[in-house]
Amino acid sequence: MQNSTTLTITDDSGFLGIVNTDKYNSFVSEDWQLTQLFNRFVDEINNDNLILWSTGSENTWTVNFVNKPSGTKSFREFYKTLEVTNGKIFLTNYEDLTMAAQYDDEKIPAKHNTGLSVNLDNGRHVFQIRQLFDPEDFNYDPQGKVNFEIVVRADINEKAQQVDKVFWWTE
Repeated sequence: MQNSTTLTITDDSGFLGIVNTDKYNSFVSEDWQLTQLFNRFVDEINNDNLILWSTGSENTWTVNFVNKPSGTKSFREFYKTLEVTNGKIFLTNYEDLTMAAQYDDEKIPAKHNTGLSVNLDNGRHVFQIRQLFDPEDFNYDPQGKVNFEIVVRADINEKAQQVDKVFWWTE
């Protein structure tokens, strides 16, 4: 990966994700229920095809993909593996994921988000998701700042982490 890739994405539902579009199994049902949808998300997270987390609020976010962490203190962070098979991954949001879950002909990335990709070598990578703000700070202005920092490193020895829910989501 190059030193840094900065992307901006809208978030109207409080969730962002990183997806391997080559392997992600998106379609659930035309009339999916929330439980079905989140079960699919967890399955895809555990299959190393998706990383999905709650942002804590809706906004337009700036996400910086880097190969080493900045000196900025994070509010919270987690690590998760993801398999790269087509030379890139995509930044996505809940809206795109739900459209692809409901309509078999909708794919990730959505047409308006095709530019939200990061080129990576194929193989397993470890992603450190760092949220750089407190989502309960209602005075926080995300504009002009990096809101999420994603540290990416290749690691073929890392075991796939198994989870039972979407990161930082409190049901």
